[in-house]
Amino acid sequence: MTQSTVSKITSIEEQIKKLQDKKKREIAKLEKNTGKRFIEKFNLENKSIEEIYSFIETLEELTRDTITIENSTGTSNDESNQ
Repeated sequence: MTQSTVSKITSIEEQIKKLQDKKKREIAKLEKNTGKRFIEKFNLENKSIEEIYSFIETLEELTRDTITIENSTGTSNDESNQ
């Protein structure tokens, strides 16, 4: 390969690395902002990390139950509409 080709490849690889780093920073910022809003919305500011995790697990269980119920009733409604 010529020097200019190697230089272009190196430049592209550096750009890719910079974009990957930027993506990581943006994801971290999104997670931080989302977590902050979550904690504020559910008044968890003064709770321990264990209490917050427990709260999240409870939400997950309730959501899973709700989705299961919706899927069950959705199937019944679809069948009756046919």
